[in-house]
Amino acid sequence: MPVDYRLLRSWLFVPGDSERKLARSWTAGADALIVDLEDAVAGERKAIARDMAADAIAAAARGKTLVSIRINAIDSGLADDDIARTFRCRPDAYVLPKASDPADIRRVSAQLAILEGTAGMRIGATAIVPIVTEHPRAIPRLESLCGADPRVVAIMCGNEDLAAAIGARRVKDESGAMLEVFRVVRALALLAGSAAGIGVIDSPVVELAATEVLERESAEAAAMGYTGKLAIHPAQVAPVNAAFLPTAPEIEQAQSLLEAAQGHDGAFRFQDRMVDVPHVRRAERILALARAHAMA
Repeated sequence: MPVDYRLLRSWLFVPGDSERKLARSWTAGADALIVDLEDAVAGERKAIARDMAADAIAAAARGKTLVSIRINAIDSGLADDDIARTFRCRPDAYVLPKASDPADIRRVSAQLAILEGTAGMRIGATAIVPIVTEHPRAIPRLESLCGADPRVVAIMCGNEDLAAAIGARRVKDESGAMLEVFRVVRALALLAGSAAGIGVIDSPVVELAATEVLERESAEAAAMGYTGKLAIHPAQVAPVNAAFLPTAPEIEQAQSLLEAAQGHDGAFRFQDRMVDVPHVRRAERILALARAHAMA
């Protein structure tokens, strides 16, 4: 069955050149892993990381854990080799950082098509998840980036690279709340990804000790409509997973609404309020999420 990337809550980064962390990552409880060949790996170790990551993924008992690989940015000159050297482990997806031009996504897709054809795989089987908020020139192109290629099943948000690109001194204020420009970008990415019908994954909390900030951001992201959140440490996985799960009352209400919707094509009365198609779709998504994580 095809993976619905909108049901994946936690995406855990794992350095591609650490055998210890790669081995431990499968038991972290994350819905998806991002084996990182980019920022987590020093320049002189990038070639080593490719083979180390591919070997670890190929040898792992993946279970239900989705596995992706974050390659280096297109303009680094390393991306093609990152894909060519790791494709043998059959990752579910490749994460493309600093995506600001739809042509870059299509270039990755074309390379994957050649590799899939050579391997006898279905063309299009390997997904692409671009990180679309790491450069200011990407922001006006969010809609085009989301629709650049059928392989794009989700998008990710990143604040730290965007902050560096625009010269921001910090991303958050003293209370841990995002500054205005990052809140705006966060909202725009959510709207673009939702319009495309794909997963939208919120930026990570880089302050490892800020548990309250992580819980608040995760709950806020889930309430807004984000489908998941990035994690940079295994300790962040459980709070993220919990935040994106529907509550028991939400599940019960969704079930009741869908039962009441039988036989109604338009608006109808439900629990003393008028509901229609958007409410039904929301209820369907709540139950799909609950079923995916064995809650219903």
